[in-house]
Amino acid sequence: MDDPRARELREIERAVAPTLDSALDDWVPVDTLIWNAIQVVPEDSDRFAGFFATVLDYLLREGLMIVGDIGDTGFEPWTSSIEDTVERVIRDCQAVAWSPQGSLCWLSNTPEGDQRAR
Repeated sequence: MDDPRARELREIERAVAPTLDSALDDWVPVDTLIWNAIQVVPEDSDRFAGFFATVLDYLLREGLMIVGDIGDTGFEPWTSSIEDTVERVIRDCQAVAWSPQGSLCWLSNTPEGDQRAR
């Protein structure tokens, strides 16, 4: 019988791996993570928002990516806690019906994220 936690980790990895790959060369908009999460759990599923939050939380807690904005100095990381960052991203994405079109925030691999992607 399949362990539910193992199944959940496999689902998370199916969204994480292509996101890290996309961010190897440049920062990626949150749209990239949304798209990769939709490939695992459909956007119209009642599980989607929770799954997306789990994936983003995993990326941040594992030290694989950071969230920020593109500003005058390039990538400018947010300084909020992981919990506040995840909450803000979810709230902002829901406010634009999960279609931010590059306007909400950006994700950047950490050195650990680059290493995992390679």
